[in-house]
This record gives sequence, C-alpha cells and structure tokens, in this order.
Amino acid sequence: MIWFWLLAAGAQCGLLYLLARAGRALPKREARQAAENCTVPDEKWPKAALIIPVAGEHPNMAAALKSLLCQDYPRLLPILVTATAEEPAARLIRDLQKEYPAARHVVAGKAQQCGQKNHNTLQGVAAAGKEAEVYVFCDSTHLARPDFVRCLTGPIVRGEAAFSTGYHMVDARDEQTVTLAYAFCVLLLRLLQALAVFTQPWGGAMAMSRAAFREYGVAELWAHNVVDDCSLAGLLLGRGVHVCLCPGALLRTEAAGHALPVWRDWMERQVLFLKFCVPGQWLLLGLLALLMALPPLCAGLALLGGLLNVGSAAAVFTALLYLAALAAVLYVWREFLPAPPPLWRWIWAYFCASAMFVRVYCRTIPARGIIWHGLSYTVGQGGTVLRMQR
Repeated sequence: MIWFWLLAAGAQCGLLYLLARAGRALPKREARQAAENCTVPDEKWPKAALIIPVAGEHPNMAAALKSLLCQDYPRLLPILVTATAEEPAARLIRDLQKEYPAARHVVAGKAQQCGQKNHNTLQGVAAAGKEAEVYVFCDSTHLARPDFVRCLTGPIVRGEAAFSTGYHMVDARDEQTVTLAYAFCVLLLRLLQALAVFTQPWGGAMAMSRAAFREYGVAELWAHNVVDDCSLAGLLLGRGVHVCLCPGALLRTEAAGHALPVWRDWMERQVLFLKFCVPGQWLLLGLLALLMALPPLCAGLALLGGLLNVGSAAAVFTALLYLAALAAVLYVWREFLPAPPPLWRWIWAYFCASAMFVRVYCRTIPARGIIWHGLSYTVGQGGTVLRMQR
C-alpha cells in the first residue's frame, strides 16, 4: 500500500513540477512573440473586431471594459453586446460610450437555442460584418494591458495560426482560503495551457481570422451550443487544428473575499463544459482529480495514525517526505502569483482546492445539464442545447 501511495505522490509532485517548468518558459515565449509583433508596422495590422458579451453587475466591469477600450491596436472595432437594452450592463455601456464613442453597443435579444453568451457573441460578429478581418473575443470582467489585442492577434497576423488564445491570472487581494484556492485553480488551468497537448481556446481571451471562422463553421457550432470555448476546442481537436498560446495576452482577475458558492459553481461549470464538449479530456480530468486528492488523504491518515499510535513509522516518514516535496513544489508555484501568500496558506489552499475538485467532479458524473446566469440548459452530445428554461 505504501508503494502505491509513493507512486501516486511522486506522480503528483512530478506533474506539479512539470507544470512549474512550463510556466517558467512562458516569459521567453512572450518576449519572442512581442519582438515579432514589433516588426509588423501599424498599417499591416488588419482591422479587428473586439467582441465583448456583457452581462450582470460585476464590481470590476467598468474598469475592465475601460482597459479593453484603451487598447493600442491601430485598427480596432470594439463591439459590446448585451441581451437587452434595459439591463444594468447596457446602462454601463451607454455611459462608457460618452468617453469612448468608437464603441458600438449591440442588443442581441434573448437566446433560444444556445447559451446566452454564444448568442450575444454571434450577434457581435454579425454587427462586425465584413469590416473586420480578425475577430477577438473577450470577457468583460478582467483587466487587460494596453497591448493585449496585439499580443492575441499577433500569430494570426503573422500567418502562424488561424486561432490563438490567452488566459487570465487571479490577483488575490486577501489571504482567505477560498480566494487562494480559486487562484490556485486558475493557475493550474493556465499552466496546463502552457503544455501544447492541453492548449485550447479560452472564451475570455481568444481570436481567430474571419476566414477561419467561416471555414470551420464556428457560427453554426455556437448557434446550438451551450458554451463557446469548449465546443470550439472539441471541433478543433477533432480536425487537428493548432491553437497558438499567446502568453502576453494575460488578463488580470482581481479577487477578494471570494465566496465559496461562486467558486464552487465556477469550478462545476468548467468540468461540465468539458464533460459535454470534450469527454476525453473530462475523463483525464477525473484521473487528475484522483491524483490531486489521494496523496494528501493518505498523508493525513498516516499522520493521524502516528498520533494515535496505530500506524507504522514507515507511513509517518512517507507522509512527512511527501509533504516536504509538495511544499517545495508549491513554493515554486507562488512565483506565478502577483502577490505570493505565506507558504502554509498556499499549501492549505491547495488541499482545499483538491477536495473541492473531487467533490465537484463527482457531482458532474450524473449531470445532464448546466445552470448558468440564471438559465437551466439541458445539454446533449457535444454540448448541444436540447432545452433551456429561464
């Protein structure tokens, strides 16, 4: 049994170390892409439509939208899309248009056969029409650097890829367990993106050429699907299409006092999207959940057995050895955070994230639908929306 535990613990620490190495390689890739972008004169950058579905009343939304409307991209068409003209997000957009008159506001109406975000996005594409040669899709609650759009569209402009993606990082503004656990989960996904085998489009920051949008039938896919990025990932994986990761297109998500239900629901949606759209990756995610949770559980039981004098000395030694190795690896992971927390808090956040990961994954096994922004979607194969209820 101890040998099985050692194997699982070694695999876990090895994976975390591999991801840390992949993360450390990102700055070099970012610098190379930035240097290549500098060789493209302003007049060579094609007109790009920045399409942003906007909904809700997030406290960071105004600042996030301003950061996107202040991009240094030379020919940018910002299109902000809401479901209705009366919702709070629509009022915010009208206020922003006074300061940024180039921004267009599109009222999409309520979705009938797909996720509301997909519907809003497609209406934004329709509004762009043939004006734009590149489509950039972005969420409305993350802060962007002024060169975000250049970073994201660079590989497309240079002809290196038809699809590109960025990601985001969590800027934890407190040391509460849920906030740090959320930051860990986002960092895990970001570092997985750094491995080519796991690179796939992320709906919060992705771009594609208009030609690729048409060639691969993205509009037809999204028009009947519950989600944008995972459905596109399934399509591109099936057709062997490369997605270029742009490390410089890294959005910043500020988090403080992050609520447990918000974190849990976010994590559940991520797992469900994979289950419906990329089932092979969902199965791999189950193995990852087991790998993340089993060694800490065994270590806890071994240490408890030692305290109660019912366990073996070998088990206690193995637990301490594992915890030391885990602490060393997670210490390296902290360097990817804007403000590294104390190591013991970071390790505890890791344990909590692992436990939540297993709980959420188990809940998704029997699931047949998704609840998102107050809408209940019954979902079929590939993420196709079978029924929706408001």
